[in-house]
Amino acid sequence: MPLTFVTSPAPAEWDARIAATPNKGNIFQSHALGQVKRMANWEPRYAVADGVAMTIHTKRAPGFGTVWYVPKGPCVSTVEELAPLVESLREAARREGVMFVRIEPEILESSEAVAAIEALGTVRSTPVQPNASTVIFELPQSQDELLATYPSKTRNMVRRALRDGVEIERVDADSGPEIYAQMYAVWATLVQEQSLGVRGQDYFVESWRTMVRSGLAQPVVARVDGQMVAWALVTSLGEGAAYKEGASVRDRPVPGVSQLLQYEGMRWAIERGARTYDLVGTPHSTRLDDVTDMRHGLGIFKRGFNKHVTDWVGAFDIVLRPRRYAVWQRIGQRVVTRLQRREPGDAFW
Repeated sequence: MPLTFVTSPAPAEWDARIAATPNKGNIFQSHALGQVKRMANWEPRYAVADGVAMTIHTKRAPGFGTVWYVPKGPCVSTVEELAPLVESLREAARREGVMFVRIEPEILESSEAVAAIEALGTVRSTPVQPNASTVIFELPQSQDELLATYPSKTRNMVRRALRDGVEIERVDADSGPEIYAQMYAVWATLVQEQSLGVRGQDYFVESWRTMVRSGLAQPVVARVDGQMVAWALVTSLGEGAAYKEGASVRDRPVPGVSQLLQYEGMRWAIERGARTYDLVGTPHSTRLDDVTDMRHGLGIFKRGFNKHVTDWVGAFDIVLRPRRYAVWQRIGQRVVTRLQRREPGDAFW
């Protein structure tokens, strides 16, 4: 069936449709995430093809045309489910003069799956989201069972943090800007130490508050002697929860703070009815021992919950304007990013 657009769907209705997709949906396809990306000049559009709902983010690239991006979607699990959606996206994008469409389906990586997706007329590209490889934790039915499902070392770290007086706070939707400013201060220190280019405080604070007001996200803060030492933003849509982002001070006064934060995030996810928890972002399973990988340390921490790393196929581009796309790949994205940059850390995606 051809792709059709849905005009101004109610947030809860749209999120329910995303949660009803073949792989049960993804927070990056949510209505609220579409509103967040408006702040980065993306326009969310809501579409259905072959019965599968998808949020398409659209953005103008001056001199090149329009780019469509389906973050962590379409929400299917197999190449067979993806194939008709690629064709529907291609036809709709061609009608609207789009340069290319980037998709990021969560299909398990294999050489056969990658080859089959490329055979649909796509070009393998660079994933935008950080969890092309990740650790997924299967949540138990109840909070009371959670701690017992952890490996012994992680379980002991959670208990130690609790014993040593770490205080955990769930930030509610009515909290004032002060606590978000504290979260950003911890975040900014971390990214500066790692020389990462990120957007400024206004963008991040408003993005966090937008997600929290939607009911799809929960900030969890850890304090020692009243001082914030770490925080995590946990999200949940349908049966899937995910650790979206967070930060901690470099010199943590109490071991086990980060494990305790994830424990509390998982407890919240279970309350929401989630069955899985994505710890979001590790090295590829073939590079777990590579100390030069920027996610090496994160991989060690996250594999403390589950040793298995899940590799997804990553991102693919459906190219409608091959010549423009070739120039875009060589220099166009860098040029357009500079033209559209409003503050340090701005990126096209």
